[in-house]
Amino acid sequence: MRSLALALTILLLSCSFAGCASDTEPEISEDEISDIEREDVREESIESTTITLEDCEDRGGTWFEEREECSFDSDRPEEETERPREETERPEEETGPISVPPCNVTATEGLNSTANPSSWSEIQAGQWLAVDGLTDISYASIELDNESEVVVDERLDYECGYTYSVKLPAGYNASNEYPLFLYLHGQLLDSVFFNNMMTNNFHIPDDDKYIIVRPSKLEIDWDPKKALDVLEDVKANLNVDDDRVYLTGLSMGGRGTFIVAAALPDYFAAIMPLTPHHEPYSYLPLAEDIAHLPVWMSHGTNDSTSEYSMAAQMAENLSNLGAEIEFQTVVGGEHGGWFAIYSDPEIMQWMLSHTRGE
Repeated sequence: MRSLALALTILLLSCSFAGCASDTEPEISEDEISDIEREDVREESIESTTITLEDCEDRGGTWFEEREECSFDSDRPEEETERPREETERPEEETGPISVPPCNVTATEGLNSTANPSSWSEIQAGQWLAVDGLTDISYASIELDNESEVVVDERLDYECGYTYSVKLPAGYNASNEYPLFLYLHGQLLDSVFFNNMMTNNFHIPDDDKYIIVRPSKLEIDWDPKKALDVLEDVKANLNVDDDRVYLTGLSMGGRGTFIVAAALPDYFAAIMPLTPHHEPYSYLPLAEDIAHLPVWMSHGTNDSTSEYSMAAQMAENLSNLGAEIEFQTVVGGEHGGWFAIYSDPEIMQWMLSHTRGE
């Protein structure tokens, strides 16, 4: 018995020194740390690591300077990732000098005439006189301040007033009033030789001589305000019968005739738009503004430059509005025929027979 008790005592002492444990208290190893604890450890590690601007950019993140913090799209809410960058992050627009046309006299506002800042040269009856003083007037809308850097751009001279030619009839007498024809040329630019030839062959009755005024434009359409300044400049220097001012034009000048007459409805005694051009927009909406005026029109059915159907529709619309209108349809006619019209005594007499307001 004594030897059995001794053996049991030795066994218990051995287990104690060897670290024996009960089956109900298993040893927990490092590998058995829970997922939650592991995630906490990972986040603590990330938060304790400082990311530099360079690291942020290399990893595709967005650096916020004010917080000195890097953020990744995957870490942000969906609404934030879809939000555009702040306005301050956009590059500033480049600014530069303001270009202005080569004219420095500002035109009056609205349809109020602007006086010619220059004086006419000597007038000679029966001769053409070139007038260019209105080219000093600027019709551009430019807002400048004292700090604006201004550059004069000759390519913007279309924003200045018209240069024009005026022809006094032979035997002009300043004590008599004279009718006036304002002629608006076609094409984008003035073909001086062609238009001089055209207007030099206008039929002028010996007993009813009139003044011819031929402005030159540089833009697509005729500007009513610039045309008004030309007319008022002529009236300031010549004796014009205010009730016998006539407006005519061909092609782009034909559409210009509608445009100017519609803007100045009480200025003219009669108008003569020939083969009016249909682009860049229709002139049909102007019918009501000119229906009170006598109108003489002409257009060829085979015109491939200006649209005949629009001119025919305009004539019909004016007729329906009660206008006094003569519409000459030239069957098979093309874009032209103007020389024969302007040199025709009967047609020109039709125009001259009208007085404003009658």
